[in-house]
Amino acid sequence: MRLLTTSLALALALTACVVDDAQSTSTTFTNTGATTGQPGVFGSELVAMQNCDELLNYYQTQALELVGPYGLGGGFQMFAEEGMMMDAAADGAESQAAPVSNTGTNIQVAGVDEADIVKTNGEFIYTAADSVLHISRLDGGRVWNEGSLPLDFWPQSMFLYEDKIVIGGQYWGGGNSQVTRFLEIDVSDSENPTVIRSLDLDGSYADSRLVDGILRVAINSGPVGLVWVFPSGDGLRAENNATEANKDIIRNSTLGNWLPYSVLTEDGTTTEGDLLECESVLVPKEFSGINTLSILTFDLRDGIHSWQSAGVVAQGATMYATADHTYLATQRWMDWWAWDEVTIREEAEGFQTSIHMFETRGTDAPAYLASGTVPGFLLSQFSMDEFDGNLRVASTTAPQGWWWSDDSESLVTVLQQDGNELNTVGQVGGLGEGEQIFSVRFMGEIGYVVTFRQTDPLYTIDLSDPTAPSVAGELKILGYSAYLHPLGDGLLLGLGQNADEDGRVEGTQLSLFDVSDVTNPTRIDTITMDGGWSQAENDHHAFTYSDGLILAPFESWNWNSEDEYSTFDAGVIAARLDGESLNLEDLIRPVGDGPVSEKDWGQDPWRSVPLRTLVIDGIIYTITNGGIAAHEADTLDRISYDAW
Repeated sequence: MRLLTTSLALALALTACVVDDAQSTSTTFTNTGATTGQPGVFGSELVAMQNCDELLNYYQTQALELVGPYGLGGGFQMFAEEGMMMDAAADGAESQAAPVSNTGTNIQVAGVDEADIVKTNGEFIYTAADSVLHISRLDGGRVWNEGSLPLDFWPQSMFLYEDKIVIGGQYWGGGNSQVTRFLEIDVSDSENPTVIRSLDLDGSYADSRLVDGILRVAINSGPVGLVWVFPSGDGLRAENNATEANKDIIRNSTLGNWLPYSVLTEDGTTTEGDLLECESVLVPKEFSGINTLSILTFDLRDGIHSWQSAGVVAQGATMYATADHTYLATQRWMDWWAWDEVTIREEAEGFQTSIHMFETRGTDAPAYLASGTVPGFLLSQFSMDEFDGNLRVASTTAPQGWWWSDDSESLVTVLQQDGNELNTVGQVGGLGEGEQIFSVRFMGEIGYVVTFRQTDPLYTIDLSDPTAPSVAGELKILGYSAYLHPLGDGLLLGLGQNADEDGRVEGTQLSLFDVSDVTNPTRIDTITMDGGWSQAENDHHAFTYSDGLILAPFESWNWNSEDEYSTFDAGVIAARLDGESLNLEDLIRPVGDGPVSEKDWGQDPWRSVPLRTLVIDGIIYTITNGGIAAHEADTLDRISYDAW
């Protein structure tokens, strides 16, 4: 039975003792800066396993310290950041607007596409929703559903490259194990999409990025095939006996229990094998868990039948990547879920996140470069950013979700590579004391950090001198911004929640900030929607900005106490940027004209919930689980709604 983790961001490692050359190309890390006289030690943090026996011994030794009467389950989690992310470094001045990929996805940096469930080439919209790939042809505001392909898993990621679609998602395998499946699909015939090949991997999908046809994918995986013994009765004796039996199971385990497996199917032929050689597995010197993260690199010009692999054994990781570098942020393993608040406070004090830097250029094998540390915990993909050879990192000294009034602060740390070390060259702290980071955005020499507990301080960070970063300005307002989107020309948009003076959230809020003077950021306009929330608060891919038009999905449930029934409303907040003003145009709805009572639902309300919006040739396309609606971008008049 596989060890499952409930966090979004877990496990880092690579795997395998044997590689089938017909299936994959294994990668061995190159140590470009190891200290002479310390073979196997990379920088100050990572250790390379010399052979399969040494790697197996590492897994077994660490697991023996963790196993109990119910195996490795229950409590074997550590606090994790919001998610494991693979991001691209932003460069350029802070006046730039945030980019959109050539497949219509709101991304962090130009030229680096991010996985999403909706993609377009301007002629077709490809949607992976409700376990189906839908192909829709666009024709002047009408949407023609030309082809579809049922999926036997829940899709989580999709990329479009030339006439290929690569979709990734998860399903439950035998023995209650989690498996990630990738399908490479030929969509050159829009009416008849055809699967070219499929690839199944042990573990759960983490994240992915696509640059010039090179796809990088991260997969989290844990032990498999370990059938634990449970106590046969009540009392300490039964628990002790079960623990000893489970220790014997670990002592008798093989690498096949610890390293993920792969199954490739194409042209009716199945090829199976492990992912990489044991010597390619890197382990943090400070124990960071026994799950694994496999990082796979595919050249989509060739297909997903061959790949390069790399990774680090750790848990609770965030990934960030530029075109040339990949950074892995890891933490030492700690049993946060089993501790009380007092213990958590004690353990969080002085907590450090390790960051490991690799060179990743094109299809080349990853080469380890350096490691360093920053105080505290990272929030999400926007917490790291590379600019002018420096890595800027925003962190909070308290774990996300744990609140105490005076013990936490946020910081921005600047790291610079020196040999095999990522050294701190500058740092500014004291941000949002007693609060936590809710959003971050770095643009050129300026960083924007939002913290929140009762009020929402927006900090502007001057990073022009990396050795002396400083708080340039601060603005305190009620509520918070969960996503920050640069609009260009010194304007910054915040999407989040309005809140009262006690910190209770009251509904979705758009805030327009003037940050042209970094020493004096000001909020110059707002739009609020009482109650409800926007999916874009948690997933920036759901946000759209096009030629002054701001689009964000919105949904709300309201209880009618007088008539004792609930109403549901879903649509897209449509606002326009007019100079330095935000004008709320409408809440455009894919179907219907207003809130729907539970007495009149007729169909599941979730099918009308907006998932994504695209603006193509003056038309807004709103994609839902039930179909696609088209509205005029100028007037917001509905043109059509085409159900799947």
